[in-house]
Amino acid sequence: MGFVAGLKFFELFMKRNVIIKAFRVLKRDCARFLVNTVFAGTRPMWFEVKRKLMISLGYEIGEGTKIVGPIECYAKLRIGKNCWIGKNLIVNGNGTVVIGDNCDIAPEVTFLTGGHQIGDKQRRAGLGESYTITVGDGVWIGGRSTLLNNISVGNGAVIAACACVNKSVNENELVGGVPARVIRILNENVQPK
Repeated sequence: MGFVAGLKFFELFMKRNVIIKAFRVLKRDCARFLVNTVFAGTRPMWFEVKRKLMISLGYEIGEGTKIVGPIECYAKLRIGKNCWIGKNLIVNGNGTVVIGDNCDIAPEVTFLTGGHQIGDKQRRAGLGESYTITVGDGVWIGGRSTLLNNISVGNGAVIAACACVNKSVNENELVGGVPARVIRILNENVQPK
C-alpha cells in the first residue's frame, strides 16, 4: 500500500506542478496582452501600469521610464531610469539588452541578441550564439534601427533612423547607414539652432 500511496502522491504532485506552470504562463501572457493591447499608447496614466507589468514579467525597468508598447521581447531586458521606449520595440534572441538612464528609443527599433557561427555547406547556420548589447546613458536611437552582435553604444551617442549597427559606437558619436558608420562627433552640450 505504501508504494501505491507514493505513486498517487507523485501523480498529484506532478499535476500540481503542471497547474502552477500553466498559471505562470497565463499570468505572463495576460501581462503581455495588457501591455501590448489594452494599455498600448501614450496616455500618461498607463505608463506606470505598463512599467509594473513589465517588472512582473521579470524585466528590470527603472523609475520614470515610459513604454509606449507594444513590445516583443524574448531576451533578458534591463532599462534604466527616465527612458522613452517607442512602439514596437523588438528584442529577439536569448541574449541580454541593457539600456542606461535617460535614453530615447524611437519606434520599431530591433535588438538582435542571438545569431549563429557560419557552419559547413550542409548547414550554414552553425553553432548558436548569444549576445549582449549595452546602451549607455543619454543615448538616442532613431526609428527602425537594428542593433546586433556583442556591441556597446557609448554615453550620449545618437543612432540615425534605419541604421544597422553591428560594431560598437563610441561616446558622443552620431552614426548612421547600413552598416552604420560615424557621421560626426557631437559636442558635450549641443544647443538647438
